[in-house]
Amino acid sequence: MTNPITVLTADHLRQRLLAPTPVLPACSDTHAAVLVCCINATEPYVLLTRRTLHLSLHAGQISLPGGRVDPADVSLEATALREAEEEIGLEPAGLQLLGRLPDSRVLTAPGISITPVVAWSEQEPELLHNPYEVDEIIKLPLRLALDASQYGTDTLERDGVKREFRFLRYQQHYVWGATARILLALSERI
Repeated sequence: MTNPITVLTADHLRQRLLAPTPVLPACSDTHAAVLVCCINATEPYVLLTRRTLHLSLHAGQISLPGGRVDPADVSLEATALREAEEEIGLEPAGLQLLGRLPDSRVLTAPGISITPVVAWSEQEPELLHNPYEVDEIIKLPLRLALDASQYGTDTLERDGVKREFRFLRYQQHYVWGATARILLALSERI
């Protein structure tokens, strides 16, 4: 079996993704977009963040850069790029937008759809995190993100209901929920 990293290029990835959509969905107030940014480095990686502890939603959790659609955004791609620039200083000019993964439903905020937008950078970007939103920028090795065997399953009980979720461990980080589902969806497409 071929190692997915040895064949991973921007074109290879683009062929396995849904095409970008140039307009916002009609109900954009219930949408968010995140950026799955793959960086071509000596060891390719995906950019993640650890959210600050004072945030009202998902404080301290590991996430992909992104957020809710802003009225000025012209597309979900624009949302993902804007949020990544605001959160970690990622300049959109150096990125190739490759496509999308299927929307992911967020269990903690019913009614919100997250659209994962996938981008590729041939060079390692200079990053500077926004300390109000992000405590740390994490460079998750792409080989780990794309290895479905590395994802575990756990359960969480909330309001008397048990839910299963997927997770991935990297160093001291516990990647779970929508972020793990999105990364696992990427691995399944590769």
